[in-house]
Amino acid sequence: MKQIIILILIFSFHLIQAQDLQFYQEDLDFKIEDNYFYVDGLYYFRNTNSKELNRRLFYPFPQDEIYGKVDSIFVINIQDTLKETDIRNNQNGISFSIHIKADTTAIYRIGYRQELKETKAEYILITTQTWGIPFEQVNYTLAFPKEFSLDSISYMPDSLREESDRYIFFWYKENFMPDKNFEINYKK
Repeated sequence: MKQIIILILIFSFHLIQAQDLQFYQEDLDFKIEDNYFYVDGLYYFRNTNSKELNRRLFYPFPQDEIYGKVDSIFVINIQDTLKETDIRNNQNGISFSIHIKADTTAIYRIGYRQELKETKAEYILITTQTWGIPFEQVNYTLAFPKEFSLDSISYMPDSLREESDRYIFFWYKENFMPDKNFEINYKK
């Protein structure tokens, strides 16, 4: 019972703290290539407070023995002269500092690649639920070589484009609260 009360207090504190900081949109490009899963995207944050916000945010990576090392990580505040942000690694993900002036928005570009030991890739989406509000909108793309065939994908794409050497799937969603992670199972 004591643990449940502590969890409720932590969750309530997080919601109170998050009311002035909103994570409201993301535009992500995913790519599977040469046994790696690449993620490169724009993350949109809004400060609804009349004071500047300085926070550390946690960005998780999938944790499973079928995934290898994450490298080539970067976090850039694209509205602050493309300055790279202070990143701290741990075994489950990274944390980074976010700075947003009063009553404004900030856009951060975050990217990494993760080694794939098997034919599955994953991007963690369900942590969005901790923000307490859905994304206003999201745009996702997934590019993969034509010689691969998809076994399953957790969200059905809205459209597909075929290029000479690859396929590209597209997603656009409004008022989107993810109920599962973005997972791709494929064959080579």
